[in-house]
Amino acid sequence: MSYKHLKTNPSVSKVYQRELTVKYAELLSVERKRQQPNRDQKHMSEYSEAALEPHTIHGQKIKTFAPFKYEFSAFRTITRSQFFVIAIIIFILIFVLLLNIGVFIIIVTTISAFVYVIHFFLVLLLSAIPLTRPIEERLDDTAIRELSEFEWPRYTVLCPLYHEAEVVPQFTEAMRKLEYPPNKLQILFLTEEGDVETRNCIQAMNLSSYFHVITVPNGQPRTKPRACNYGLLQAIGEYIVIYDAEDIPDPLQLKKAVLAFAHNDASTVCVQAKLNFYNVQQNILTRWFTAEYSLLFDLTLPGLQVTKLSIPLGGTSNHFRRETLCKLGAWDAFNVTEDCDLGIRLAYNNLNTIMLDSTTYEEANSQLKNWLRQRSRWMKGYMQTYLVYMRHPFQYVQLKRLREFFSLQLVVGGKAAAYMANGILSILLFVFLYCSWFSRSIHFPSLALYICAVGLIIGNLSYIGAYLIGCIKRRQYKLIKWMLLLPFYVALTSIATFIALYQLIFKPHYWEKTHHGLHLSRQKEHEYLQ
Repeated sequence: MSYKHLKTNPSVSKVYQRELTVKYAELLSVERKRQQPNRDQKHMSEYSEAALEPHTIHGQKIKTFAPFKYEFSAFRTITRSQFFVIAIIIFILIFVLLLNIGVFIIIVTTISAFVYVIHFFLVLLLSAIPLTRPIEERLDDTAIRELSEFEWPRYTVLCPLYHEAEVVPQFTEAMRKLEYPPNKLQILFLTEEGDVETRNCIQAMNLSSYFHVITVPNGQPRTKPRACNYGLLQAIGEYIVIYDAEDIPDPLQLKKAVLAFAHNDASTVCVQAKLNFYNVQQNILTRWFTAEYSLLFDLTLPGLQVTKLSIPLGGTSNHFRRETLCKLGAWDAFNVTEDCDLGIRLAYNNLNTIMLDSTTYEEANSQLKNWLRQRSRWMKGYMQTYLVYMRHPFQYVQLKRLREFFSLQLVVGGKAAAYMANGILSILLFVFLYCSWFSRSIHFPSLALYICAVGLIIGNLSYIGAYLIGCIKRRQYKLIKWMLLLPFYVALTSIATFIALYQLIFKPHYWEKTHHGLHLSRQKEHEYLQ
């Protein structure tokens, strides 16, 4: 019988399961030998010294608690050369607009339709790849539990918090359920200096000794990556994972991540678990959001892995070797989607991310205003990341790194561009159909109408098809009927993307706080009514 110890069938025999346990133990022994405590301590000492060094840039004093790399930081939104290129494009478009408005409309609709259709068609193709064979690392729960007496490496959990007192009890309960040796576990609550309420809530719970409350000193920018950088300086684990305040991870996820690292070579420095939601049926927004995550984490990201394209990390449940994370310079405190930035940086440095078949359940945003704040921050971070790694585009050609260049266009830049294209096409189509007096006055060309309609139809069909595949893969069959309304969800995302573009220009480092615990309020209301 062939042995694929990390891609197993749940119905394996007891004999084969014992073989798995032995193999897992061997992997764990190999991984432990990779650890060199003396070398790690030396590197951490050097890293801490560099991380705590303050910097003054353009008269602004900053302290990000990580070695500051100006060239790869979103501190500078746009370079002079990028500004020059964008200015030329805008000048050409204005010139064409003044010369012939009909030609201008045709050019804009053609480009928008091309971007929109191509992006979602490629996403559909990527999502189809994992359907043929499993790609993510799969481990058997029963075999792992047989290793309960084995010596596991130290693990640090970073949980950045800001006004999260309502969901802290849920999170601490989820952490207690982690099946990992308590003497090897360190859980750090990273609270901002002014957030006394959250700290008091945690301290009143009388938690076990492996829970620690850390106060992040005041400073700018006040962002999640800056808090994580400070937490990394306090970490003692050989492995690091980030969990958000509302997360409920698979209890065996830490052990699975260690074994996934052990099964791969040293170039694999990040293991990304899957994300999904526990409040799926709360309203139509949570249903759409769940379908989106099912597509992204069950299909699209595994598709990126197998095609060796860059994987933008999820904001939570990404596991790292601490030593390598420090060598990379940890997180960029000025990037509002530090997860996407770090994922692209890993690929830029020829390091690998792999997907793990273990799910962390989160709270799907159920309020539209809150969702828009969260989504606009995500899209702004994608724009920041794209601009950072497009500062020297010709280097990709010179260094023969065309795969990384294509990945950057598809995964990061293409995502933001596609949603803006949807907004442009929708606005132009609305103007033609419902503002006939205006369209006649500007001589709106019929060709542009056909381009808009065809672009939206093909793009939305590709989008709906990909989401349906995601729902089926996750076996969330009750969501299928709601996918017919997906064009409205795309329209909402387009609105969030234009908000992100505005903020990128006027307040690039502003972190829009996402309010968590909305599902708890709904539960309390339901209990009261009962």
